[in-house]
Parts: sequence; structure tokens; C-alpha cells
Amino acid sequence: MSRSSHSSCFIFLFLSLFLFSFPSNSFAGEIEIEGKQIAHGGNGSPGSIACMECHRLHGGGMPLIGSPRIAGQPRSYIEHEILGVREGTRYAPIMAGVVSHLSRKEIRAVASWYAHVRAPKMPDVSPPDPTLVPLGKRIAQKGLWKKNVPACVLCHGPDGRGIPPHFPYIKGQNKSYLLRQLVAFAFLKRSDDPQGLMRGIARRLSPKERQAVAEYFSSLAPPPADGLPDPKQ
Repeated sequence: MSRSSHSSCFIFLFLSLFLFSFPSNSFAGEIEIEGKQIAHGGNGSPGSIACMECHRLHGGGMPLIGSPRIAGQPRSYIEHEILGVREGTRYAPIMAGVVSHLSRKEIRAVASWYAHVRAPKMPDVSPPDPTLVPLGKRIAQKGLWKKNVPACVLCHGPDGRGIPPHFPYIKGQNKSYLLRQLVAFAFLKRSDDPQGLMRGIARRLSPKERQAVAEYFSSLAPPPADGLPDPKQ
């Protein structure tokens, strides 16, 4: 084999390794398109319900029913939580019936779609309670060490903006959802928290303190949209 042939083979091998070392943008785009289709109209199976029925197409959520804002949450976190609902480690009886119709591939597609879209903050069920927000802020930023409750920001980041991929943002989340999850960790069947951390914290908080934390984080604006325009709902 000539030197030029050797060189050509080497270049071909190098380019092949380089190209296959990175995910295809077109493949990632196809996944998101599938996720949007499921979010908009379900996957076509009997009993399948569109995600937007509760979460809206662009993931702004529905505060009135306590449906969370999921726009821009980490893909791996959304995927993990959906699987947790299906496996019973996350208490969500209504959603359990919805995700039971989705395959692993479809779950990943939906997670990819909602991770990459943005939405404006939806109006909450009521204005922040000025008598509770200061208490919630103190718990969020400093904790209640006499109760062995660490500051929320130690795991959820400054102002609750999240620490991907494992800790979601709670900044700007609606208060109904936040309070419901604290109650689920404290008394119900949500058990997908690492080493039972959230279960211990939620149980040590009083009803007033749980409400205060929800009031504080819901009073904040969601994390920035990374320069992307906020679509209409």
C-alpha cells in the first residue's frame, strides 16, 4: 500500500472516530420533535393523555391545580422523576396513569423537549403572603439548625435556581406544587430523595414553616431563559 493510501486510511479513521464521538444534532432534534408531539397530543395509545393538559405545551405548569413548572428543568432530572412516578418512588397517583403509556424512549423524548423550551411565569393561585415570605427566606437561606434543617440553597443553589442534573430549580415554582411536595415527602409515599434527605427535612418543619418555604420560592422569578424568547402559552 502506498504512503498516500496509508494517509487516506488514517484520515478516514480519524474523521470516523471524531464524528461518532459526538451526538448528531439532527438526532437530538428528532428526539425533541417526538417529545413535542407527545407533549401536544400524547403518543397515540389508548388512554394516552397529552402532557400539556397539565404542564402546558411549553412547561409553564398550571398553578391552580398544583401542576409544576417544568420548562428548562434538567433533562436527566425530568426523566428520573417520570420513571420514579412509574416505579412508585414518587407519589403522583394522577400522573402514574399517564406515564404508564410511555416507553423509555418516549420518556426521554418528552424530557428533552421540556428541558429545552422556555415559558413565562404563570400567575400563582394567590399573591405571596407578606407575613410568611420572610420566614421562608430565612429557612431557605440559613436553615433552622435547632431543628437540624439545613438551608434549602445548599442543595438547590442560590435562590433555588437548581444544581443540574440532580437538584431541580424551585425558584419561581408555584406554591401549590411546592407545598404539596413537602407534604408528600413528610407524610405520603414520595421516597426518591437521596438518602432520605428531603423526607427528614420536611418532617421536621412545622405546617407554617412548610407553607413559608413555598411562599418564598414562589415569590421569586424563575431562572433566566438563557437569552431565548419566552413563547406564548
